[in-house]
Amino acid sequence: MTTEKKHLKHGDLNKPSYGQFARKELAIYGTSCAEVKALTERVRNLFPDDNIAFADADHQENPTSTNHSHWQDKIGNIQVTSVEKDNVYSRRIALNEASLVMVNGNHFRADAQVIVCNPEKEKSLLKRADQLTNVVAVITSHDLEVPDYVKQLLPADKTIPVLNGEDDQKLSAWIAATFLQPAPLHALILTGGKSVRMGKDKALLAYHGKPQYQYLYQLLEDEGIVPFISCREEQRDFFEDHGCRTITDRILGVGPLGGIISAFMRYPDHAWLVLACDLPLLDTDVIRQLMRERRPGALATSYQSPFDRFPEPLIAIWEPSSYPRIMQLVAQGISCPRKVLINSPVHIIHATDPDKLANVNSPDDLEDVFPEMRE
Repeated sequence: MTTEKKHLKHGDLNKPSYGQFARKELAIYGTSCAEVKALTERVRNLFPDDNIAFADADHQENPTSTNHSHWQDKIGNIQVTSVEKDNVYSRRIALNEASLVMVNGNHFRADAQVIVCNPEKEKSLLKRADQLTNVVAVITSHDLEVPDYVKQLLPADKTIPVLNGEDDQKLSAWIAATFLQPAPLHALILTGGKSVRMGKDKALLAYHGKPQYQYLYQLLEDEGIVPFISCREEQRDFFEDHGCRTITDRILGVGPLGGIISAFMRYPDHAWLVLACDLPLLDTDVIRQLMRERRPGALATSYQSPFDRFPEPLIAIWEPSSYPRIMQLVAQGISCPRKVLINSPVHIIHATDPDKLANVNSPDDLEDVFPEMRE
């Protein structure tokens, strides 16, 4: 029996795990708009290094539309107002850099919900019972048991944590564990360049007794990171025959940025530790420092180049939030990954041993760093 391949009308893309506003969002139900806003401000103050955004209705006396809303971004206190074009796609773009979006459940839905026990708002909460599809916690005051009207809204087959709304320590621990954990990490070894300046394939140079791509691949596996080789389509069989996972370029003509985009197209919910194959002195210590100083709330964590003081985009961790940012800048004609980082909110770190970040791109570079490999 033959099985017909399903016809795809549009391109085959893996979709990121978005909600109504962002990748991570939490709607607050069961209390007044003022209390929702106050709770959001408390959470913001508990996480000063994270970008906690707030999605709320515009509480004007005569809003021009039922869709009138504003989204407030903590960094710079930016406000984005949408009236006629308020939809999930525009929201996600506007709030892409938020670590978490807290949502006023009195006006909007979100994929995760928390119920605040406020008996004065019982009727209001019960009217929205159909929106409580994924309650992740209940918040009470220190002397209040969870009331029956809230209990009846909770799933019988799931234990829902009950938080003391006046205990900042427990509230912050729950928020951090539930919403602010780093995205899972894969690694991308860039080998798709033509090595024109070197005159030979840099990925195959044996600085450490084996081809550089194998050295980096093994180094990453030893650190518990799943590596992939970023390569051109015609290179794929070679690397796979040598036991490597591959991601072939789906975006052509934009250099290493095309490899990074292709990786996000495959695994959009993962962060990517990106390494060029022209870094012969890179070792375990460089990788461990990058992981240790990673800041998931930034679009990327990158070493500062000791040579020109700019960020090193090809010794960096690119967070999932960088994916939309990259695409926006490519649409503006930017194909340089360094320019993407320079024009984005990134976390720059300083290498303990800057010499290990040296690039080898030409025979002269090779002679300077590894004179014993001189032909």
